[in-house]
Amino acid sequence: MRIKYIFLVGCIMVYTALAGTFTEKDGVYIEKLDNGATVIVKEREDTKAVAVQVWFGVGSVFENDKERGLSHFLEHMLFNGTKYTEPGEIEAEIEKKGGNINAATSYDFTYYHIEIASPFWEEGLQYLYYMTTAPLLAEDMIKKEKPIVLEELNRHLDNPKNLLWDTFNKLAYKVSNYKHPVIGYRETIEKFDRKLVTDYFYSHYVPSNSYIVIVGNIDRNKVINKVRQTFGSVKGKHYTPPSVPLEKPQRKIRKKVLKKDQITRAYVAIGWHAPPVGSDESFTATVLEEILVGGRTSVLYQELKEKGLVQAIYGGYLAHRGTSQFLFYFVTSPEKVDKVKGEIFRILEEYRKNGVDLSVVEDAKKKIVNREIFAREEVTHDAESLGYAASVVGDIYYDIDYTERIRKVKKEDVDRFLRNYLKDNNYTEVQLLPE
Repeated sequence: MRIKYIFLVGCIMVYTALAGTFTEKDGVYIEKLDNGATVIVKEREDTKAVAVQVWFGVGSVFENDKERGLSHFLEHMLFNGTKYTEPGEIEAEIEKKGGNINAATSYDFTYYHIEIASPFWEEGLQYLYYMTTAPLLAEDMIKKEKPIVLEELNRHLDNPKNLLWDTFNKLAYKVSNYKHPVIGYRETIEKFDRKLVTDYFYSHYVPSNSYIVIVGNIDRNKVINKVRQTFGSVKGKHYTPPSVPLEKPQRKIRKKVLKKDQITRAYVAIGWHAPPVGSDESFTATVLEEILVGGRTSVLYQELKEKGLVQAIYGGYLAHRGTSQFLFYFVTSPEKVDKVKGEIFRILEEYRKNGVDLSVVEDAKKKIVNREIFAREEVTHDAESLGYAASVVGDIYYDIDYTERIRKVKKEDVDRFLRNYLKDNNYTEVQLLPE
């Protein structure tokens, strides 16, 4: 059935169709299928490419003690054959067509993605349908994949910087599962068996927890019909990711110093609890990130990197479904650690007392908006932004209205964020120093 519609810029049009309720705004079409799956389509005539992605509200933050690392392990397993294809067949077919396929697992989400030329979008969608709804999850493939993932874990543990971040998360998070590494632990990975893997898949990879995103040079009606025939036919128990518990307010400094003999420089992470992604304050945090560490013109780059106090300075708003972080990460000589930290806190204190200049805030907002517009010329980024908004934030308009909400951030919001969150007595700090 081809549905006729009237599109109004800046307005939301909601309809009821045979396949369920759907919404359209600013060229983004969102439909909730009868089985609970959500399809998101954006037609782009300015490109010959298509991004096909399937997102799930599956990540390490939802795992129990027996499942640590299972979301990541399952990502590996979905590349090991389906009921319709042999192991490696999908990757080979996509590469033959000049496309690429991959996946990623994080604390809050897992997604599978294909980037391909527009004539082959249907094959891309079909292959992701096979992978994410009909994987074999065979016992022999589980045995084959375990050593691969364990070797990945070994590489993770051998990297001193991963030790820093694993330690930081354990210090910063006491309630939610952000304190556990996404890759998991040796003692859990070694015990993964087919029952655990299949139970996890069939309870989490269900229609109500899936978001199919297609952006690029496609015919929307053809895409919708194909999604209904494939993903819309899947059955499964209803599952919605539970709310992630927020951390209790941190009222003291948590600090740990690590030492390793294989490093010669100092690596330091300092972070504060911050509001969840999607909140009004998350947009304020993004503007503050641009001001403090957003490239070569940022305050900390100018005050620390340009003056030779650090070799590198990164940071900003690290967004999560639950309690997020606003952090700084710098690399310097061991003897300069205290001076660098002192400069960071001096700058923050000055801003807390005197506020941030209005012109600085406005300039930061323009940079974010312009960069976002430029980045969305790539269909992959465009699709990722929509998939993340739907599956993690739980609000597709987080993405659709993103630049507008950045524009609405006021100087007073930035000043308030600095005073409320970035204090000198409520942060977490981990130093990794040479032995």
